[in-house]
Amino acid sequence: MKVAIYARVSSERQAEKELSIPAQIKAIQQYCQNKGWVIVNEFIEKGKSAKTDDRPEFQKMIALAKRPNRPFDAVVVHKFDRFSRKRDDHVIYKALLNQFGVKVISVTEQTEAETPQDLLLEGMLEVISEFFNANLAAEVRKGMTQNAKQGYSNGGTPPYGYRTEHIALGNQKTKAVWVPGPREEVDIVRWIFNQYAYENKGYHKIASELNERKIPSQKGGTWSASTIRAIIYNESYIGRKVWNKQDYQTKGKKWRDRSEWIITENAHPALISKELFELCQEIAKKRHNGGGETHKPFGSKPASPFWLRGVMVCDKCGTKMVGNSASTRTKSGGQRYYTCGGYLRKGKDFCPYVGWRKDRVEELVSNKLRTALLRLSMDNNLSEEIRLYHNDKNKHWKVQQSNLEAEISFLKKKVQAIEADIQLGKGKPYHQEMLDEMNQELQMKMAEYEALAQGITAVDIPEEYIASVKYDIQTFISLLDDEVANPQMLHQLAGKFISKLFIQRETKKMYLTIRFNFDEVEVYEKTIVAEW
Repeated sequence: MKVAIYARVSSERQAEKELSIPAQIKAIQQYCQNKGWVIVNEFIEKGKSAKTDDRPEFQKMIALAKRPNRPFDAVVVHKFDRFSRKRDDHVIYKALLNQFGVKVISVTEQTEAETPQDLLLEGMLEVISEFFNANLAAEVRKGMTQNAKQGYSNGGTPPYGYRTEHIALGNQKTKAVWVPGPREEVDIVRWIFNQYAYENKGYHKIASELNERKIPSQKGGTWSASTIRAIIYNESYIGRKVWNKQDYQTKGKKWRDRSEWIITENAHPALISKELFELCQEIAKKRHNGGGETHKPFGSKPASPFWLRGVMVCDKCGTKMVGNSASTRTKSGGQRYYTCGGYLRKGKDFCPYVGWRKDRVEELVSNKLRTALLRLSMDNNLSEEIRLYHNDKNKHWKVQQSNLEAEISFLKKKVQAIEADIQLGKGKPYHQEMLDEMNQELQMKMAEYEALAQGITAVDIPEEYIASVKYDIQTFISLLDDEVANPQMLHQLAGKFISKLFIQRETKKMYLTIRFNFDEVEVYEKTIVAEW
């Protein structure tokens, strides 16, 4: 049986312990050798928790197992908690793999799950693992909460202008606290707040001036408007320690209500006065129409009217284009544009200004998409286009495969002819040496053919997928035809169909690439070019 190894450690600290992952792999290799199984893949996860399925190697393994020509029949782990510590994830992914004929086998908890007793034992092991993980998380969180209430740091990088220092508490215990960093950084923090409060300068202007003065940001790069905004709203600069602002346990960080935050006053030295900080907050509220909150609660942000945001990119720097509205006081009078996000965040030194009229871009994209998708949705056009695309993509490989088939057939006939001469006593002294060389060449050609055959992806698209794409196409076209646009829905579906969209400044031509993926495999792609 062909199997894949999956090994994992929970943290970077564990990953640095040389015996952790190697020990898992060694035990799995020994187990597979005893069973006579062949290891064809290894998926090694360093510093990734099994509390979620958001693990790159894990997802790569699942995607490979779902393919029709999957290379392995089982996934072997050291313990079931290496596969997942969460009961529902374990059940879901194990059932998913089982549908594709792939088993999950533990070296140290050997249950084949073929009898009711084995199912019960495996379920108990999974529940115990999840309980252990939840209990450990609760204890750790309790300690971190107490730590935060006392004003100590729970880890992470301190804000610009601060450094982490460890203080001794006795019994060989230390605690992390924030202390002021280099004098030049402290001066920059104070300069930023003063420029914002008293010089009427915005985030973009402050960032540009810092970049012009060649002052490096915290990570050593350039400053952006969003970095300045984060500093202006950061309560740490008045000595206030805030912890538990976000929920990191579920997918996608979610802001907690302020009542749940752990806030400690005078936890570390302040770099600015409370009066200056509060003045900046008042100015921010006026400038941003009441938007001066230190955080935006999850789900409270209104839907953007720019449904091509994040799909369209800048032709110069490749940064995603974002929505931007011109001021009503300017000549353009409140017009909306798709603008390079790199320019907005980092200024013209990063990327020259570019903006495309929102209405014109969306009209052009809508017309081209509507025509292309409508044609694909008719009759069997989508299936046929996928087949043609697949054949064209594999055309080069098919020619090589055909040539190899002819060479292999010719060599086989030559080998058979020489073997027949040897059996009839007509062989010459050099015939055996020639036969050995030809058999060696034949083996090489066959191995080359096998490798080439694996490189050619099979096109086997189920009807359910075709029907699903057609349904999305019909929904998308209906949304495009609506008199009142639904930008949120359009944005979601545009992300499904458009893989790349940009307008070339010099030629004024728009390039729109439509792509469909099935099981993370590209099955169709077409680029449409239109005059701007």
